[in-house]
Amino acid sequence: MDVKTRIEAIYADYANRNIAGVLDAIPDDFCFEWPVDPAHAAYAGVCGTKAELLAQLQSLAERFTFNRYAATNIVVDGDRVAAQVALNLTSHQTGDTFDATIAHFWTFESGTPVKLVEYMDSALMKHQCGTG
Repeated sequence: MDVKTRIEAIYADYANRNIAGVLDAIPDDFCFEWPVDPAHAAYAGVCGTKAELLAQLQSLAERFTFNRYAATNIVVDGDRVAAQVALNLTSHQTGDTFDATIAHFWTFESGTPVKLVEYMDSALMKHQCGTG
């Protein structure tokens, strides 16, 4: 499967809340990074394994209902992918429904995703987690 087809399948699985499908598409040593200051964001740091990522995804599901998750503006350049993702979430803490946009930067090796770096509005997420 080529990189474009693989990334589209991963985004479709996540949008449909098929977490098992997402996890099947990544290796055990997959690296997921949120490069924000942990003092300002509940979701910061690095998940260095698939198991660590699953724990973070479960925590997100406990805090938010994903009403919309749509990858847009996907750009594939060899083994690199960039995507903009439009979200509509409901915070379980505040009860607020809100829109957010995140940016993804993927690294693939031999057609397999090995790393994802995600940028988000950390102030918005902090507020919606009920800590800001």
